[in-house]
Parts: sequence; C-alpha cells; structure tokens
Amino acid sequence: MAFLFAFIHYKRTRSTAYAAVLFLQVQDYILNGVSRFMNNTRQLTEGAMLAGIYLVLLLIAIFVPVTNLLLTFVLPVPVILYWIRHGFKPGIYFALVILLLSFIGTFAGFFITISVVIGAAATGYALHHKQSTYEALLKGAAGYALGFTIFLAGTQFVSGINMIEEIQNSYQATLQSVQSEVDTVGVTVSDAQWEQVSAMFDYIMVLIPTMIAVGSLLYAFITQWLAQKIHNRQSKDKILYPPFRRFNLPVIVLFIYFIGSFARWFDIDPNGWFYPIVANVTELAGILLVLQGFSFFFYFAHHRNLPKVLPILAVILSVLFGTVLLYLVRILGIIDVGFRLRERMSSKK
Repeated sequence: MAFLFAFIHYKRTRSTAYAAVLFLQVQDYILNGVSRFMNNTRQLTEGAMLAGIYLVLLLIAIFVPVTNLLLTFVLPVPVILYWIRHGFKPGIYFALVILLLSFIGTFAGFFITISVVIGAAATGYALHHKQSTYEALLKGAAGYALGFTIFLAGTQFVSGINMIEEIQNSYQATLQSVQSEVDTVGVTVSDAQWEQVSAMFDYIMVLIPTMIAVGSLLYAFITQWLAQKIHNRQSKDKILYPPFRRFNLPVIVLFIYFIGSFARWFDIDPNGWFYPIVANVTELAGILLVLQGFSFFFYFAHHRNLPKVLPILAVILSVLFGTVLLYLVRILGIIDVGFRLRERMSSKK
C-alpha cells in the first residue's frame, strides 16, 4: 500500500514538472512573439515616418528650386538612418516603398530617388554591420556614383537629352562666341592658343568619371556625417569618424599612380579606349595622394603638439593657391606612403 502511494506521488510530481516546463516554453514563445510583433511595429512606424520625411523633402526639392542645393545633401539621411537601425531586409522593403511612392509622384522624383537610395543603402548597411566609417564612406561613394550614372542614363532614355553632349555643345558655342568677341575688340589670339584651350576642355571632358568619383566621395562624406549626427543624438551606440590624421593609404595606390604616370610618357591615342582609363586612374590616385599629404599635416601637428589651427590653415592655403602647392602636397603624400614617415616619426618619439 505504501508503495502504491509513493508511486502515485512520484507520478504527480513528474506531471507537475512537465506542466511547469510546458508552461515556461509556452510563455517564452508568447513573449518572443510579442517581442517580434513590437519590433515589427516599431520598424513599420519608423519606416512610415522616415518615408514621409523623405517624400516631403523630395517634393520640396523638385517644386521649390531655391532649396535644391541644401535638400540634395539631406535627402539620403532618412534612408541611411533606417538602414543603420534595421539592417538589410527591412531596408530593402523601405527602399522599394520610397521608390514606388516617388515613381507615383514624378519621373524626376523616381530617378532622383534611385541616385540617392543606392549610396545611402550602402552606407547604412556598412554602419549597421559595425564596419569602419571609412569603409562605409567608400561604399557609399561607389553607390552614389552608380546611382548618378543611372540617373544620367534614365534622363537620357526618358527625355532624349544627353547631358554630356549638351555640355560639349554649350562649350563649343561659348568658345565661338568668345572668339568672335575677341576678334571684334581687336585682340590678337593665335590659333595655337585657341587649340590649347580646346585641348584643355577636351581633357576635362575625359575626366568626367574622376569628377563623378570625387563628387560622390564628398557627397557621401557630408550625408554620412549628417546621418551620424542625428543617429548619435538618438542612440547610445555612437558612430564617429576617426581623426583625419589616421587616414593612411595602402602602398598599392602609389604603384597605381606611378604606373599611370609612366604610361603617359608613351604616345597614347586620345580617341582610343585606353587613354581615358589611364587619365582617370592616374588623376584619381593623385587626388588620393593629395589627401594623404593633408592627413600628414594633421599627424605632424598632433605629433609635435602644435595648435590644431595650423594644419587647417595649411589645407586652406594649399587649396587657394592651387596647382603649385597642391603638387607639393601630392609629393608629400607620395613620400609619406612610400617611406612611411609616420612610422619613422613615432619610432623616434
């Protein structure tokens, strides 16, 4: 009899334990479901708010021309913020929604949104995955360059207007007008000088990819900085640019610059496919080496405990006085990358 009571007590205790485990599992499932629902609700609410902000900014930029320049730098910020906070899959849905809504508005809004969304999504994706701000900057710049190229192609497809050809035609008309004005005034300008001016403009047109790349890099820097400022105000997880003095190029950039410069010694056909590649790669590498030289200014000032205003003034003077000083800054960047000046300075400290 005692054995029977003990067996019944054992079965009740075991059933109670199973019931407790089952209750905990059901509770955990319900709580996870509520958490997912609340998270999805937050994603939807924030997505609707940021999409609304983006569309308002887009419409103002289209229909109020005075605000174009300012709003151009603000448009990517809502997209970057959403991608930073919610990642890839929700970010794709968000991008598709604003693309669809902008397409319903105007063709111009649709192509502007394409040019903005690709770079902003790349920036936000990189920052969401805790990649460095410089990595996010480069990915964003590549995205904006691709988006701008799609914008040019789409504009030409819809309106039949080739912007690059329009710029060339406008230049030719302006040059002919200037020539006629100069002849009217009586100033003598030789044909060789006019050919030099024309050749300089032709070279500038060859460098359009470099100008797009540099413009995309500056655009990515400003938009990412704005997004980081807003994110840091609303989140404890701060995203900051590292000090500019830590900017350091890999040696491969120096090799690319030297190879491109060496290739220019040969007689390359300006109308061939190889010439634009060499010109753009060399100029872009040269611009990066100028940035390396500017970065060394800040490193040297920090290393010597000099006032921070001095490297800032050096950069401003280099830009203002143009070709000569920038060429010297590029040489400084070459020396810094090639001979590792910073490592030598830190080892002697």
